[in-house]
Amino acid sequence: MLFYHATTSDIAAVKEILNLFGRASGLKVNYAKSSATVLHGEQGAPEMITGLGCSTAALPVTYLGIPLTTRRPSAGQLQPLVDKVARRLPTWKAWLMNRAGRLALVKSVLSAIPVHQLLAFAPPKKTLRQLEKIQRGFLWAGRADANGGHCHVNWRLVSRPLALGGLGVHDLERTGLALRLWWLWLSRTEDGRAWQGLDLQFSCHERTLFFASTYMVIGNGTEALFWEDRWLNGRSAGELMPMLYNCIPKRRRKTRTVAEGLNGNAWARDIQ
Repeated sequence: MLFYHATTSDIAAVKEILNLFGRASGLKVNYAKSSATVLHGEQGAPEMITGLGCSTAALPVTYLGIPLTTRRPSAGQLQPLVDKVARRLPTWKAWLMNRAGRLALVKSVLSAIPVHQLLAFAPPKKTLRQLEKIQRGFLWAGRADANGGHCHVNWRLVSRPLALGGLGVHDLERTGLALRLWWLWLSRTEDGRAWQGLDLQFSCHERTLFFASTYMVIGNGTEALFWEDRWLNGRSAGELMPMLYNCIPKRRRKTRTVAEGLNGNAWARDIQ
């Protein structure tokens, strides 16, 4: 996947680079199987794309199994995910399985298929309800739908861990939240990741839960964030001084380290 400006010079440069790569490696680009997408509405962009010789695709586009769009995917855009899970059911002979066998398939397959998407974004609640409905129906009735008479136990109890009296089926909403918080954890603990330095986007709820669940050991202060991390006796500046915290620009909150803030009281210059 290549990103570039929708200008004549950029398009010509990209095409020449691809041609040079093809002549050097023998792996030539098949433009008939490629597509171009306009992320923003630049005038004349569709006409420029025709110079590439490939088709035009509208957002959202699917890349590595993830629907890419400039906004959060809607329930309609994620319907293929729901259909993919539902298509698994006819291939299994549910009437030949006991409930323990159906439970194993729900945990190992139906709950595993959405994990790739849950790593990247939080699906709408409608999509999560549709996925849970398929899991619930297959577990209790051996089909995609199950009414209240078929369900022996509330699904929230089924989704609890075995140690807490449940059946160990993943709660998709909480599982997705835990998976996305893992990106925040890795960004703080493993500097060697290839994506380090990118501005990863997280919701306010996700960031709040992460900072409430962790604390920072300062060390030399170059890794701990002055305004966000819990380094003040296990608490953050936002917890201790919420009114002052609201006077700090969001961009500065994400970049100001403890070492920088304490050097000549530079933290005071962040207040606006």
